[in-house]
Amino acid sequence: MNPAKDPAAPGPAETVTRLYSLLPGSFTAARNQEAAAAKSSGDAELGKRLKALPKPSAAAWLANMLVREESEAISSVLSLGASLREAQADLDRGELRRLNSERHRMLRALAASARELAEKLGNPVSAAVAAEVEQTLWAAMTDPEAAAALASGRLVRGLEANGWEPVDLDGAVADPDTASPLVASGAASGSARGSASRGAGKEPAKEPSRRQEAARAKALRAAEEELADAREAAGEAERRLAGVQSEVEEQVTLRDGLTDEIDDFRERIRELEREVSAVDRRRGALERSRDTARREARSARRAVEKAEAKLDGLR
Repeated sequence: MNPAKDPAAPGPAETVTRLYSLLPGSFTAARNQEAAAAKSSGDAELGKRLKALPKPSAAAWLANMLVREESEAISSVLSLGASLREAQADLDRGELRRLNSERHRMLRALAASARELAEKLGNPVSAAVAAEVEQTLWAAMTDPEAAAALASGRLVRGLEANGWEPVDLDGAVADPDTASPLVASGAASGSARGSASRGAGKEPAKEPSRRQEAARAKALRAAEEELADAREAAGEAERRLAGVQSEVEEQVTLRDGLTDEIDDFRERIRELEREVSAVDRRRGALERSRDTARREARSARRAVEKAEAKLDGLR
């Protein structure tokens, strides 16, 4: 019979989310402990799922921390991303310029805040890691599914944007089937705000003139040509990316395995240090016993010598 489950105990989804809120150095031991606890409680399948959770990269960990510690700022980022996507769909260049300016300012500020947060949490990161976090935030702004991945607080690796194409999320989120957003995506509010800001203060549209129609057609053709060029450039860049992506993934997997081994070795070292301390204590006790026995032996030898001398005198 399986042991009864504690109704107050956190469920699998909460357990996974909690694991990705830990410092990188604590992740592997905590994950293994949760997996062992699930297995011992009779849920071998959950134990297997937990054991398979990958350790997050430094950038993914820091992005997850931003979601938890700077939820309002992340919600603003995702809301701005929804407005950017709408302006891009409408080919509204003026609005895109304005929103992109705001986006650059917001992401620079948040990248600086990310490094300060990492320092505060006792796990400082390099400028390169902060830049990867900034790229992850930008990717979340370009794609609503990437926004949901970031908002889950369970990123395993950083995200990359390829223009306005869908972001590759394969293997990016831990246990994605049970993930739920920790912050609002801002998609609906951003869309409503973008529509309201573009519609506010406008008079009812008038019937366009022939000249306006021609100008609009010309602008549309230019935009279509620009989009075609951009797609061609993006396709070429994507082909170059595909040439190295598999190797990058192999290196990430190798790195995760090595860090797991390091964590295991560190735990073994701690166990051996505890054993050495126990041996030292036992050795100290034995040395004290040896010294006492040595004094008793010397005293006994002196008593023998004294008795022998007395016997010789009587003879």
